[in-house]
Amino acid sequence: MNNVSLLGRLTKDPELRYTQGGQASCRFTLAVDRGLSREKRQELEANNQPTADFISITTWGKTAELVANYLSKGRQLAVEGSIRTGSYENKEGQRVYTTEVWANRIHFISDGSGNRAGGSQYDQSRPGAFQANQSRPMNQAGPSNAPVNHFAQDQAKQAGPSQDNDTSGFYPIDNDDIPF
Repeated sequence: MNNVSLLGRLTKDPELRYTQGGQASCRFTLAVDRGLSREKRQELEANNQPTADFISITTWGKTAELVANYLSKGRQLAVEGSIRTGSYENKEGQRVYTTEVWANRIHFISDGSGNRAGGSQYDQSRPGAFQANQSRPMNQAGPSNAPVNHFAQDQAKQAGPSQDNDTSGFYPIDNDDIPF
């Protein structure tokens, strides 16, 4: 069983790209707090050690487009998906191993300022399954104001990207990227 559930904040705005076949792909990094005690957190911060993990996330299709259009740095979201590993050869000819989460479900939690964002979600595994909870007002234009997305069954069944050596989605994390 390969299931991942994460709750965190975006470290920077998501990057939307399209494959040669026209499929949307979106990459972003989620800062996930380690849930440390106050004492342990202070100890790590005093020693310039991280108190969060930075998880690389990739999503595809309509989910990718929704993430790119409605999410930005600092936004809190929940991600459900699976872990994918891979490798590529860098410019120096060295093998680099990667681990990332391929998200198939995204829940928009807050707008980055701590305000709840209507609990919107998009489930890539179910076509037309974008849902917005209209019972809670949005503090800014966002997912709950978006139309329901209906698209063909065959688009939802499309596989991920072809394996290529595109390393541009990986970048070092700087302390300035931490949204909390």
